[in-house]
Amino acid sequence: MTRRSKTAAAKSPARVPLAACLERAKQSGASTWPQVEEDFLATMFGFDQLVARGETSQGDRQNGKGDFFNDLLVVVLEAASGKKIHSRPDIKGLSFPKHKLDIAYPDKGPVRWTIETKATGIPKHPGNTAQEHPGGRAGSADLDKRIKEAALKNIDIKGETARAVGKGGGATSDLSSWLKQAPPQCHLFLSVRVRDEADLAKTLRFAGIASVWFDSVGLFAYGLNGASEGYEAKELRAPQWELDRVLAPVATSLRLMA
Repeated sequence: MTRRSKTAAAKSPARVPLAACLERAKQSGASTWPQVEEDFLATMFGFDQLVARGETSQGDRQNGKGDFFNDLLVVVLEAASGKKIHSRPDIKGLSFPKHKLDIAYPDKGPVRWTIETKATGIPKHPGNTAQEHPGGRAGSADLDKRIKEAALKNIDIKGETARAVGKGGGATSDLSSWLKQAPPQCHLFLSVRVRDEADLAKTLRFAGIASVWFDSVGLFAYGLNGASEGYEAKELRAPQWELDRVLAPVATSLRLMA
């Protein structure tokens, strides 16, 4: 299925700047994360300013960041790999009959390569009067549930792929090692707005948990700069999960696929 940008398709005024950022990335031919990072941070700060002022819908708050992060990764990966990335809406799992993949390759036949993305963290806004922390909802607060959901999809799809091949390639007692060897490749990328160092530490712990279940995990953590006048990237102190470092070999793996 031809992949459509959910960000560009959305009619909400709050997503217009997000779509504009995507278009700038396309026009520039950006093929690495550092080439889009500064624009991403400025765009996210502008979006969250709208959230804090109550100028976004519930749909914007629930899906805006996730769709945008997903779409931006597609732009970068397509430029880096020379391959077209597709949506695959009806991929069978071992237990569930259908899974939807927003980032997948190829467009037909068995899936060989896929990415799950999650974007979390939101400032305090009028739509959530119960939020007591002035920094808003922690980015790490949603990761437990979201990583569990993504891990189950990964296991289910790989289990069905092994069953369909019919050559005894199913899971072993060492499930983590088997998952990293079994097709399709499944990578997880996280974009997390952290509100403080404690939130960042929890986010890193969840990245470590996710690394047990996925072929690779990339994390981009960001939050307010020292002057609280914009967003800055936060140092992870865990280079194995830095988004830019992980994105490069993932793009290479896609480029080398026939």
